[in-house]
Amino acid sequence: MMGQKRRLVTCLIGLVFGLVFTACAPQIPRQSAPVGRDVLYRDNFDPIQAGPWLTEGDSQAYTSLADARLIIDVDAANLVQFVTLRDPQFDDFILEVDVRQLEGTPDSSHGILFRMQDTDAFYRFAITGTGFFIVERRDADGSWHRLMRDWAESPAINQGLNVTNQMRLEAVGSRLSVYVNGQLLQQLVDSQYSRGTIALEAGTFGPGTARVAFDNLVVRQP
Repeated sequence: MMGQKRRLVTCLIGLVFGLVFTACAPQIPRQSAPVGRDVLYRDNFDPIQAGPWLTEGDSQAYTSLADARLIIDVDAANLVQFVTLRDPQFDDFILEVDVRQLEGTPDSSHGILFRMQDTDAFYRFAITGTGFFIVERRDADGSWHRLMRDWAESPAINQGLNVTNQMRLEAVGSRLSVYVNGQLLQQLVDSQYSRGTIALEAGTFGPGTARVAFDNLVVRQP
């Protein structure tokens, strides 16, 4: 873990559809070992064996490992905090992760950033505690491109606090498929990015706070 004498923080702050995104720098525990021939990466967020997640923060948003879960706390309005897995990078993959909003306003969002080129360029798959989801892309020039018309509602998403949703993402070539709780929500095509790192994120819309827990993350070959 990083010592107390020197705290290195690199932050990205940008206005994104009314949200401010922040990504802050690293504490690096040991990486979890894959299990199974098709498994590229697995993490149950044990503090001793968790992968190289960049888990720092500040008074407005921060990330921690607690109770064998990765926890993101956001204590400011219109703010998204994401925590990046430094390595490995993935091209074609299937990712599954359990997510549960523990506290805060139900319309807060939480989800996955993937095929990240850096903190400026990536895809995003997010859901809200009120049953909506979005898939979009951010480019290095700061522009955002929604890969679907707008946030869409789905009955597959469990709503409210302290309920678990399993998010599943399939990225194979230019085809992107997103699922929640085993139900396909959307299939999309975009070829801007073919490879990159992954991150987990949580954020607020308007006034409010969010405390979100991630668990049982696994990345497999398609």
